[in-house]
Amino acid sequence: MAGYAKHEAQDWAWENLTGEWTTLPTPFTPDDEIDEAAIRHNIRYIRSLGTRGAGSSWGMGEFWSLTGEERRRVIETVADEAAGEWPIAAHVTHTSLKEATNLAALAESAGYDLLIAAAPYMVTKTENQVVDFITALAERTSLAIMFYNSPQFGIVMSPQGLKRLCTVPNVVGVKEASFSQQISIETHLLIGKQAIISTPDEWIFPKAQELGFRQQVIFANTSDWRFDMPGANHYVQYIERATKGDLDQALYETHLKAIKQLNDKWWGRTVQKFGGALPVSMVKYWGQLMGLRLGHVRPPLRDLDDAEKDELLRELRALRPVPVHTGADDASAAPAPVETASANPELSHQQEALSRIYVTEEQAPTNGSARNGAAETKPRPSGITSESGMMLMVSVQDMPEALEADRGGADIIDIKNLQEAMVGSGHPLLVEQVRERIPAEKHVSVTLGVVPNQAGTVAMAVYSAAKLEATSVKVGFVRSDYDMAVEVLQESKRALEGSETKLIGSLFADNHLYGGLDPLLMPRLAEETGCDGWLIDTLTKDGRNLFDFIPEPKLREIVFEGKKAGMSTALSGHLRMSDIDELARINPDIVGVRGAVCSSGDRGRAVAWESVAEFKRQLDARKSGEVDVRAQETPAASGWVIVDGRGKTCAGVIAALTRQTQDDGSSLVEAIMADALNIYDVITWAEEAGHRIVTQRKDGDGTLRLLIQPFAGTPAR
Repeated sequence: MAGYAKHEAQDWAWENLTGEWTTLPTPFTPDDEIDEAAIRHNIRYIRSLGTRGAGSSWGMGEFWSLTGEERRRVIETVADEAAGEWPIAAHVTHTSLKEATNLAALAESAGYDLLIAAAPYMVTKTENQVVDFITALAERTSLAIMFYNSPQFGIVMSPQGLKRLCTVPNVVGVKEASFSQQISIETHLLIGKQAIISTPDEWIFPKAQELGFRQQVIFANTSDWRFDMPGANHYVQYIERATKGDLDQALYETHLKAIKQLNDKWWGRTVQKFGGALPVSMVKYWGQLMGLRLGHVRPPLRDLDDAEKDELLRELRALRPVPVHTGADDASAAPAPVETASANPELSHQQEALSRIYVTEEQAPTNGSARNGAAETKPRPSGITSESGMMLMVSVQDMPEALEADRGGADIIDIKNLQEAMVGSGHPLLVEQVRERIPAEKHVSVTLGVVPNQAGTVAMAVYSAAKLEATSVKVGFVRSDYDMAVEVLQESKRALEGSETKLIGSLFADNHLYGGLDPLLMPRLAEETGCDGWLIDTLTKDGRNLFDFIPEPKLREIVFEGKKAGMSTALSGHLRMSDIDELARINPDIVGVRGAVCSSGDRGRAVAWESVAEFKRQLDARKSGEVDVRAQETPAASGWVIVDGRGKTCAGVIAALTRQTQDDGSSLVEAIMADALNIYDVITWAEEAGHRIVTQRKDGDGTLRLLIQPFAGTPAR
């Protein structure tokens, strides 16, 4: 909802029109009525992608096909669903100034943030007419206006004409969609420092970098909900970075280039088929395949024919997991986010993950009551179990980070204080604030960190965590003997009687560096004290991580031991994206991260929701079997162990190999390496230790595989 005065419109726009904005399609039922439930479903889906804001009843929304009453209904439904929590823009273009003014007034009263208006078509033949019309509209509304420069409205304004428009006080900028690169570039160079100019295509970003201007918003297109999926929002990530001047070409080449080429092919083909009209039929069918509910297009446009649908489906499936072939005229046939995902083996993990990001129509309120606090809330889970499998826990230090973690799809928000010695607990008021803001069904855990050898003091802190309604509380030990740790955990368990908060015992894989308890005692310690689960973490900050101290086979063994005892198992400790395959083979119930989901991978910087979403997506890909982490793994019974050194420091790889050969002197070890310098050091390590390199094999991608036979004299511990 706009929170600015008319004279503040430009300042508001500079601050709020950023990143990726979407264009909402208008869904129709099979009997050609506005499908209000589908509008709400689509908004929840698109919001889950991280899209910044949305446009209602634009060109792709088929505004030209709607009756006056339908257009108002769409505007009101979108505003109700956005509920002032998601910026929205209403398209008010009309041939009648009076009707355009009425639509603007409706949008303003409904809580819209801004308007978009184009030339009033039909009789508008000169730039002066356009300037006069938009000036008259601007005088009659307090909302900011973005002008839509497109040949769809019968006239394309020149850069000089657009500059005149942007002198109108509340015309804050231009959606420059003339399809002329020359006009777009000249407009940016001529007006870009005075008003917001947005070309809704990615080609503008390399050109901006080349010519020295910056575009801060894509306003607006359908690429987010056609290219991205919940948990795999590469397009939104790319736009977010590009609008800040960070042109991530590697991200584009890896995740977007192929699907953009497919889009360009079908866009041009469909536009040509309909003589220059927007390709709404193609966009609607594509979106339906991705999980939106859209239905058919209205005359004079026509839906794609069956052959075109089959061809698009086949080509899209080669790039994205498309679950089912839905009919474009059946708005209810889009993939169901909950029930269908588990029943249909064709459905991808992204569709299953979707059910965790937004509620289904059956769960959703049919009016605005839920947003006013009247709807029932789902009960908070009673505890963390292994039923979910490899849940993602993100450690946060303040409220903004908690919201970023939640937005990225973290299963558990873990509150801690990294500034205290070793690791400590966050302030109770922060726990209270996070518990109030994070949805009730989301796990919020509290880390007490390394606790003192004082059972009463720790029990008091544990009791406080329960009163703050933390899902779980973690109690960690370093310089403590076993009996003292038992006493502390038993008293902590007693302090939680009558609450739903779960007790998690914690030891550190690098405890030997501090003269602490052996982390391999963790399953026994947790079972003996009645813990609901346990965590193995690390304390060292020298670049080494969990796998540098405990090898994969040993971690797999103790995790399985914990599962057999009925406890949740969690692994953490400077884990990186490159560790995911090993984690998946171990399959703990919870994977804890921080640095891997912070900006630039630096745990000292803030948590970034995009990184959270990507880590979550990678975990889900392994849980679903999309990525087979055992494809190249020989069963342990064969005496063959894999140490994957790709993406790891040389010290970490050698530490893992050393621990493996010390723990098991009989199994062959396959070291997988990609860094040429690390390969040389590993060979040197093997030779100096007396291990025999049986084979060396280089894969097509340059990866080297060393098969190492440990020195026969190496004692097994």
